[in-house]
Formats: sequence, structure tokens, C-alpha cells
Amino acid sequence: MRRLVICLCAALLLVPPGMTPVPRAYAQQEDAATSYSPEQLDAILAPIALYPDPLLTPMLMASTNPLQIVDAARWVKLPANAALKGDALAAALQSQSWDPSVKALVPFPDVLAMMNDRLDWLQQLGYAFATQQADVMDSVQRLRRQAQASGNLTTTDQQVVSLSQDAVVIQPANPQVVYVPAYNPAVVYGSWPYPATPPVALPYPPAYGVGSALASGIAFGVGVGVVSSLWGLATPAWGRGNVNVNVNRWNNVNVNHARINNAQWRAPARPPGGGAWRPPPGGPVGRPLGAGGLPPNAVGRSNVRVPSNLVQRPPAPRPNAQRPNAQRPGGPGQAGQRPAPQRSPQAANRPVNRPAPANRPANPARPPPKQPPAFGNMNQGRNAGQFANRGQQSRQTARPAPGPRSGGGGGHRGGGGGGRGHR
Repeated sequence: MRRLVICLCAALLLVPPGMTPVPRAYAQQEDAATSYSPEQLDAILAPIALYPDPLLTPMLMASTNPLQIVDAARWVKLPANAALKGDALAAALQSQSWDPSVKALVPFPDVLAMMNDRLDWLQQLGYAFATQQADVMDSVQRLRRQAQASGNLTTTDQQVVSLSQDAVVIQPANPQVVYVPAYNPAVVYGSWPYPATPPVALPYPPAYGVGSALASGIAFGVGVGVVSSLWGLATPAWGRGNVNVNVNRWNNVNVNHARINNAQWRAPARPPGGGAWRPPPGGPVGRPLGAGGLPPNAVGRSNVRVPSNLVQRPPAPRPNAQRPNAQRPGGPGQAGQRPAPQRSPQAANRPVNRPAPANRPANPARPPPKQPPAFGNMNQGRNAGQFANRGQQSRQTARPAPGPRSGGGGGHRGGGGGGRGHR
């Protein structure tokens, strides 16, 4: 016993720290889903879905570089950089190696601070946009439809809300000034249909009227003047579920990186730090649950045209599927009674049990009787005389006794017939 204890202790000492084996079933469950469900996407996008399109687009792209967001949020707080505006700010950003989408957010320090304060949410947003770009765009439209239905998304002095090709578009009322909205997602969308996945709430900047946002739905802070060289780098293509990039403007800002020639934005091939895109280990909506169809109570379900791959349709019938009327009463696995068909009065007297057709046996399970051979049995020729005598005897027995000869011509012919039968 003592030797056994010593061997077990030695085996444990040989396992390096952090190398504790994980059960195979648990590991497969952890890696089973790599995409967020519609409920999770709606919760992630809820705090920013009502932002103006020119501001929302760089926020989505920049979320795929969370470390650069952190650097930019710190950089803009430095006293020497906080006072920079317009072209001076754009010139100071030339030396930074950040992505152009991150540079486009520097004129909005409150937005950078908000994204920096919720890094767990930012990582989930970046992973979702990098791997589920079309699903993210669809989620934004669902949320905007829901806010419209609740009466909290309308045209104001700060923004213009319009409908373009079945997509809800939000643009600044003044193209040179942008007002960043602040709202409570639990209020602006009305009743939230996913109790297990509540919407993410981001902290309000100090300058915003929180009480006004809670009362009226959406509040706006002080307008921010746009920096023309950093503005309008990309626009959402709602109909196609992706983002279009202004190639010339992008390349002018992206001086420290390779130039692009494709107008469709694509996520970096590898996330910051290298490797492959992997779901964040945690966050406000948990691990991915897997993309699937929209639930019946989805946000904006009755008001939004959802993509065809998310519409829940009944499965296509199989070629050998059972007909709907083939199920008879009597419970599963039991054959019920089919009601008797209605018969006309003329057909009431007809027999119900008709004989089976002559060309097929009445009982298919039994083989038909064997037919005698075409030439008969070879021994039957020897007994032909005996068969003829028996036939004549039977006919004589069945006939009545012959009467008088009057009119005996017929009797004579009858006897002759018997003689012919005998021969």
C-alpha cells in the first residue's frame, strides 16, 4: 500500500502545471459552437444599433482591433492631444500605426472611452463582426425596426431617420456635425423578448443627460465637428450585409499599411496577436451558442424582412413521406378504424365481399395451385379404358329408366351416344 501511494505522488509530480487533462466530452462541448445566436447578437448590438451610419460603421470595423482602441483611448486623453482639432488632429495621427477605422474614432473621445470601459463587450463585438458580418448587419436592422415600432427612433434636429430599400438608415441632420446618441437599451426597444440574454448597457458619458435618456428614450450630447479626411471612410451596404470602403480615402489615411483596391471590407486574416479567430472566453452574452433561425419572439420579427437563411420554414416533404391523412385515430403505433364510405341506395344490395378476380389468387400469400403438365402423366394412358367405363356407369345411374319404344328414335340415339362414349 505504501508503494502504491508513493507511485501516485510521483506521477502527479511529473504532470506540468496547467496541464491538467480536460475531459474529451467537455472539450468538444466548448468548441462545438463558434458563432453567436441571433439573441446574443441582438444583445451585443443593442447599445450602438441606433448610432448614425457614418459613425456606426467605423465602430464595427475598429472593434476587430480592441488593443488599438485601448491605445487610442489613452492617446486622446493626453493634454497635448486632447486640444487637437481638424487638420491638426489628422496630421498628428499620421505617425500612428492604427487601423484607419480606429483613427476615424479619435475625434469622438466619448465613444472611445465607452468602448474602452467595456473590453469584454468590445471583444465579443469584434469577434462577431469579423466572423458574422452579415448577421451583425441584420441584427442592427432588426433592432432599428423594433425601436421604430416602440416610437423611440424618429427624425429629430440631430438626426434624420429614413427608409431605403427596406433598410432603416440614420444620418446626421447636419453633415458637418455629429450628435452621438445615448439611450437605455432596456427602454428604447420596448419589451425585450429574451429574458435569458438581456441587452448590454454601456456607461453614459458624463456630459449626457441620463435622466432625459431614461424618460424620452434617446438623449444627445454636444455635437462633434467631423474631420473631413477621417470621415466617410466606409458606409454600410445593408442590402448585401457588408461594408463598402472608400478606397481612395482609406489609402490616404492608411499610410503605414499596404494599400487596398477592394471596396468590400474584410476582417483581418488573423486577430491581434496572431493565431486564428477564436470566441472570447467570456463576456456579457457568454460563449457562442451557435447561429440558428430567428426565434418566434425575435426583436423586430414582425416588422423586418429577415434573410432567407434565417426564416424558419417547415422542412421539405421527403419523397416517401407519409401523407397527412394517412394517420388514423388510435394513437401512435396503432392502426385506427377508417370510417365506412357512403354508398348509394342502388349499391346497398350489392354484396360487399366480392370474389377475387380470376386472374390473380384470392390470397396473395398462398402460391397458386400447380397446373398439370401439358402432356399429362405417362401412366394415365394405360387407365383410359377404366376412366371411360366409370364415366358411362355414372351417366346410366343418373338417367331415368327408358320408357316404351314409341318415339324411341330419341332413345336409340341416346343409346348410341352411350355406345360412342364406351368406344
